[in-house]
Amino acid sequence: MIRPYVTIFSTMTVDGKIANSNKYSKLSCNEDFKLQHYLRSINDAVMIGANTAIVDNPSLTVRLVEGSSPYRIVVDSKLIITPSLKIFSDPKRSIIITSNDSDPKKLKEFEITGVKIIKVERNKGLDMETALRKLYEFGIKKLMVEGGGHLNYSLLFKGLVDEIWITISPYAFGGGISFLEKGELDEIKAEFYIKEIKQLCHNWVNIRYGVLYPKKSIV
Repeated sequence: MIRPYVTIFSTMTVDGKIANSNKYSKLSCNEDFKLQHYLRSINDAVMIGANTAIVDNPSLTVRLVEGSSPYRIVVDSKLIITPSLKIFSDPKRSIIITSNDSDPKKLKEFEITGVKIIKVERNKGLDMETALRKLYEFGIKKLMVEGGGHLNYSLLFKGLVDEIWITISPYAFGGGISFLEKGELDEIKAEFYIKEIKQLCHNWVNIRYGVLYPKKSIV
């Protein structure tokens, strides 16, 4: 299939959590933030899920390194987001991926500001293969994902991820929200290989993995 080259970026605790049960997720150090902004600067777009957009309200711009800010993409099957979020501060550089049956009135609120809407089928989740193909046709060749556990899971286990950049922080929650959040993963469903390891801020470690499987080739 034709799709962008997809890289997930995430910072987690030693026990694999990206946030605690109260959604506290401040796990990065300064060098990790710079790495995150560097990755944004070399990608055409950065994607998050609706819950991340609402809870964290990120701008997803490039500020800590040289480079241009990418397109900002929100995946929202039920269209629960609002135009007031920071991600829509530059509407013409913003994209929403949603379902074909989303409320037309809500869609209109975004469209009149210049936000691009990509609609796909929904069947036990959005058809992300079609969504990525449409992003590629729009000109998004390299895509960074700063998703929550559900978005990470849905992309990885559909074979739509090429690299994962994981920073392991020197913390543990003992509970909370996992990097891959959907039921129990009680068997090996994915395999990776190490491309690079960097020590950050003394006690943080970033591991750059390539995905062996599941992975659908980029044609």
